[in-house]
Amino acid sequence: MKKERYNIGLLVGNITDTFSNSLAKGAMKRAAELGADLIIFPGKYIGLNSKYEQYDTKYEYQYNVLFSIAASAKLDYLIAAVGTVAYTFDTARRKKFLDSLGDVPVLSVASEVEGYDYLQYDNYSGIAAAVDHLVGSGRRNIGFMAGDLNNSECAERFDSYKKSLERHGIEYNPDYVTECDSAHDSIYDARPFIAKNPGLDAVLCVNDVIASKLYEVLAEKGIAVGRDIAVVGFDDLPFCRRLTPALSSVRADTEQLGAAAVEKAVNFLDGKSDDRHCIETRFIPRDSSPPAYNSTDESDIPKSYTVEKYEERTHLENIFIRDTLMFGSDAETGYAQIMKQLSCIGADTAFLYIHEKPIIHTPGDRFPKKLSWLFKSYSYGGQLYNVPQNEQKTGTPAVFCNKYLDADRQHTLIAADLYTAETQYGLALLEPHNEYFFDELELVTYQLSSAVRTLDAMKKQAALLSELYIKNLALEKQSKIDELTGTNNRRGFYTEAEKMINGSTESSYIVCYADMDDLKKVNDTFGHDEGDSCIRLVAKCLYKILGENAVIGRMGGDEFAALIPSGGVLRPWDILAARDRFINEFNSRRSKPYRFSISLGVHEAVIHTGYDLQSAITVADNLLYIEKREKKKRESRQ
Repeated sequence: MKKERYNIGLLVGNITDTFSNSLAKGAMKRAAELGADLIIFPGKYIGLNSKYEQYDTKYEYQYNVLFSIAASAKLDYLIAAVGTVAYTFDTARRKKFLDSLGDVPVLSVASEVEGYDYLQYDNYSGIAAAVDHLVGSGRRNIGFMAGDLNNSECAERFDSYKKSLERHGIEYNPDYVTECDSAHDSIYDARPFIAKNPGLDAVLCVNDVIASKLYEVLAEKGIAVGRDIAVVGFDDLPFCRRLTPALSSVRADTEQLGAAAVEKAVNFLDGKSDDRHCIETRFIPRDSSPPAYNSTDESDIPKSYTVEKYEERTHLENIFIRDTLMFGSDAETGYAQIMKQLSCIGADTAFLYIHEKPIIHTPGDRFPKKLSWLFKSYSYGGQLYNVPQNEQKTGTPAVFCNKYLDADRQHTLIAADLYTAETQYGLALLEPHNEYFFDELELVTYQLSSAVRTLDAMKKQAALLSELYIKNLALEKQSKIDELTGTNNRRGFYTEAEKMINGSTESSYIVCYADMDDLKKVNDTFGHDEGDSCIRLVAKCLYKILGENAVIGRMGGDEFAALIPSGGVLRPWDILAARDRFINEFNSRRSKPYRFSISLGVHEAVIHTGYDLQSAITVADNLLYIEKREKKKRESRQ
């Protein structure tokens, strides 16, 4: 007899944002431990219609279709991260959003909403402790970058800030407070805020991202964080310790919040009392608000998914992109073929549903509740299956409980909304191998959406030639990419370099030639996989010191070339110094059994043609070997 399991839905914002990502990870782990099935619905953010005309956000509203589908799915319980999904809404509008989810029990996360059970951070104690620390360090002019005060968490942190000032006998100054964007655009709010308040000696930020943007503004003005002004964030994200100086922050464990939300859901469904509403927060002092003390448990901060790990996946991602386009002329079997490489990038099991007819869904439209779906195909690992024609038509609840889903074990499934522009095509349910698949979800969503659209075009006999032309361009671009490092290969480097030279009014360029020191020793001693990791690290170093606007290419083996306009300010010695800082920082924080090092030749030249470029590369190559020879001389004297 098959075991019955609770089916719990989790509604989150952008899954690549730190909060949603960590919340989903915590929920996923706890659901597996408790044996409950979890369906993650990663939308975006509601109430941002004013931004939809921007190129990069115009169609983001389409992701929120997933919330409407979750409301019709007839799951046992829904967990809604309303504090982030609806962060622009006031309490009344948040309640209206939760009401729209139907009669299913709902837990509100990161926001207290009347009539609903809720779970959120203790926003008061951490802020109070931060203010105590700042005042104890002699700071009295303490500002606050408050985010959006319609957001209940922002409002509570602001309230704690004001009460803490009062407790210390410090008069509240409204000029010392600014509402601001809650993410990277907060830099545009920080500039006038700092300019208006030169007397500030400390600033509390409602989250760490805002604090990181404040760092940039203070650096622009020559104000030293930790010496001239103290800065404190909230969330204690992993990057806090990597900022210079390390950022003091209020630690809020989002994975713990996600795990506790699943526990409350299971306890409710089991009929058990669970009156928890707050997750503890704690102030972690660091060098951005001296005096700083060492935290006793820095080791419990989750490690981020490293850049090296992303680069290792580039080849698999390219294969996935390629094979989603490699279906034949039979559209019906094509639905299975586009799922061929999902297991390679982390989706062990997948189910593909499309609407009977594509739905035109424009901003402001109410998405239809009663949908008819066609269950087209599914995959287990590399095994692909087409669903028989007579079994394809189904309703929304059956989408999340089909007979091909192994009921003898626990599942976490992620819903990927398949759309292009204003047209909705369907839904993919993807079972991740682990939480790292969250970082692949947007790539998978966009690529599956593109493939389903192409299949639809094939069935309608429309726009096939233009679709194939676009895809061929994508494959041509891939042919210029080095699979190991994700940067240009030799052909791609010269193509892109000539584009830069021909399209620029600059004539003075910096040309670099680089390779790794003692790569053969690493290969011979530790294996070629470790050697490949070092080659990827050379590319990472060049991008770090030259920036994303540079043209960088792997010329072969461990040799790389790079080109960037000097702009009259970039000098070879600056680049060499940046190279040295990167190497020293890397070696100081990595427990490698060897010292990683790069030799680098840097040459400034006037370049008008490809012949000038080749000559400059030759000079840079000679400089590289001069540096390498000098290193060996120094080593022999030691």
